[in-house]
Amino acid sequence: MSTKLNKNQLIAVHLLASGVKASIIAKELDLREETLSRWRQIDEFKKALEDATEAILREIDETHKNLLISSQNVINEALNNVELDLFKKANLAIRYLSLLKGKEDIMQKSSDNLFKHTL
Repeated sequence: MSTKLNKNQLIAVHLLASGVKASIIAKELDLREETLSRWRQIDEFKKALEDATEAILREIDETHKNLLISSQNVINEALNNVELDLFKKANLAIRYLSLLKGKEDIMQKSSDNLFKHTL
């Protein structure tokens, strides 16, 4: 992140990248929204905002991957549990498969969005 931006600009970058509305940021930093709008025109600010947004998107993507792996491990353990009857295993498998229906589109959109921010 740049050192040419002042403290309020750096705070604004992180808040904007986190999805906080400009009106809230302006109020919290005791600025006018027009000031934030002007900052967004500064190349250094734009670059810092892109970098911060990319970092946040990567973190979200990594968190989603970790949750998916953990969930799949729990489901796998349940399906391999000899004490669980076949009906419950089948129900679990069907529910899991129904949750996956259409998820490829969501994952692809997420990947595309992350790719756009890296350009």
